[in-house]
Amino acid sequence: MWRRKTTASPRKKSSSFSKDPAARYGSVYSTVSAMEEWQKQMKELENQIKDMSERHGPLHAKTLTLMNQLAQVHREANTWEEAIQVYHEVHDGCKKALGEAHPYTLASLSNLGNCLFEMDRLEEAKPLLEETLQKQSHLRGEKHLETLQTAHNLALLLEEQGNLEQAEPLYVRAYEGQKSQLGAASPVVMQTAVNLAGLKQARGLLDEAEALDREAMQGCRELLGDCNEQTLQSGNCLARLLHEQGMLKEAEELMIEVLDGRMKILGETDPATLTTLNNLGGLYFTWGRWAEAEPHFFAALEGRRAVLGRLDPATLQSANNLASLFQARGRLDKAEPLFRESLAGRRNILGDMHPDTLTSCSNLASLLHAMSQLEEAEELMNEALVGRRSLLGNLHKDTLTSLNNLAGLLRTRGKHDEAETLYEEALRGRKELLGSAHMDTLMTANNYGLCLMSRGLWPQAEEMFKEVLEHCRDMLGEQHSYTLTVANSLGSLLHEAERYEEAEPLLREVLSGLREQLGDKHPDTLTGANNLAVLLYSREDFTQAAQLFHEVLAGRRSQLGDKHPDTAAAAKHLSAAQQAVRHLREETLEPEKPDKTWGGMAFLSGCNVCSSSA
Repeated sequence: MWRRKTTASPRKKSSSFSKDPAARYGSVYSTVSAMEEWQKQMKELENQIKDMSERHGPLHAKTLTLMNQLAQVHREANTWEEAIQVYHEVHDGCKKALGEAHPYTLASLSNLGNCLFEMDRLEEAKPLLEETLQKQSHLRGEKHLETLQTAHNLALLLEEQGNLEQAEPLYVRAYEGQKSQLGAASPVVMQTAVNLAGLKQARGLLDEAEALDREAMQGCRELLGDCNEQTLQSGNCLARLLHEQGMLKEAEELMIEVLDGRMKILGETDPATLTTLNNLGGLYFTWGRWAEAEPHFFAALEGRRAVLGRLDPATLQSANNLASLFQARGRLDKAEPLFRESLAGRRNILGDMHPDTLTSCSNLASLLHAMSQLEEAEELMNEALVGRRSLLGNLHKDTLTSLNNLAGLLRTRGKHDEAETLYEEALRGRKELLGSAHMDTLMTANNYGLCLMSRGLWPQAEEMFKEVLEHCRDMLGEQHSYTLTVANSLGSLLHEAERYEEAEPLLREVLSGLREQLGDKHPDTLTGANNLAVLLYSREDFTQAAQLFHEVLAGRRSQLGDKHPDTAAAAKHLSAAQQAVRHLREETLEPEKPDKTWGGMAFLSGCNVCSSSA
């Protein structure tokens, strides 16, 4: 199974953990008939093991082989503890019968480590895979295919732990070694290319990631054909990367191709098909095409509930995503029960300290922040931060996201000193982990600048915004969403400082870029139009301001309804601008001024909507 790690998505590990054909596996979803078949296989294997042990002894190679097969059936049936117990017995038996240096002993050690990895018992799995890699490198050679596969699997684990710098050389070693021996067209090589691309993507090296994903996609098309599931899986990974890069049209075309292919090959209710529905919904969410996102998210949620059950991790992810859409559309009353369902399910199934549970804490906290339920929001954000510090360490990217988001909440609550301290820690951490030029680092710097601005430290904030904006323009281009976010922040500061002539070209640049990238009706475009309109009002260009406020009001009524606070604010602003126009004509009373509302463009890192890796 191809695998691209994403937060809050079902984990997909490599399909080649062992040389034993019985140890290969794919994504298995328990059903009553499947469980009955697994129980039948377990019973047959147990009888064969008993018979073989009586005839040849418990340490005979045939006995140990049957035991390894039994462990794999337990693994596929998700009876994990039984699988671990049998794998331990197999490994102990191999050491006694064959010695620690025998290939079967190394394979049994690898299987044990990989099974623990699947169970998210990463600290237990890591030393076993490290030991396997060290012994295989010494006994079988650095370039042996099994050695390279173990390097690949250890890289997966390190990536899962957030140790990206340690994982990358292992991925590169596996990729280059496998490519040298098997050729670029090998499915094994293409799998490793996809996973290396995922790591490059996580590190913000999007151009390098794109080249690897395109290489894998093209190789799959040529070797396996367009409608092969591995081709579709590689297409899914490339589409998700294009989504992140803002190449939304190409991402949409590729996701639709993947969805059509999976419906044809696997059917409408297959989990992989439902994953693509979820991902396409996420793309439409980003694009601001909310009316199209909702049926995709809803279909994915209903399908996963029916096929996988309400407590499956993928189902809980879909509940989270639909909740995020409801939140964005201002339907907070519908979002809250879904976020709470996702959090309660993850606490129940995964435990309080699982990374996905902590993600749900963060997501519900963000909603409560928006609902002004700040005490509970702060409690949940603190839980997420404390849990991530303990589980993942202070320098993990999710920990740094929690720092950034809690700082934003504290800024809302007026706790500027505490917020500034957290922003400083998040910024230092992201610079160390990701580098000064990484997009997450730049957005934390932007948020830190907003905090400084809230404290009245305008010169320091202005310097921060200008530095970040220069980096964004150089790295990402004038019209990238992050560039526009920072330009908006600087424009808002200059507006507040009544430096209108400097602010106006920035806000026009923001609005033009948003129109080009997202379309006229996207929520961010409407916010950009609102911000420029407020500036124009301040400059007493009431006619242009009224035109923009009219556009904002129409868009927000269409998307959010008349009762949403943003719609009400837009109506108030339009009324003030129209009154100002009449005042100029009639020379009557001074008009009421609109609020300077800059909300909606400030960046809160840690996207609530999660795409899946399948």
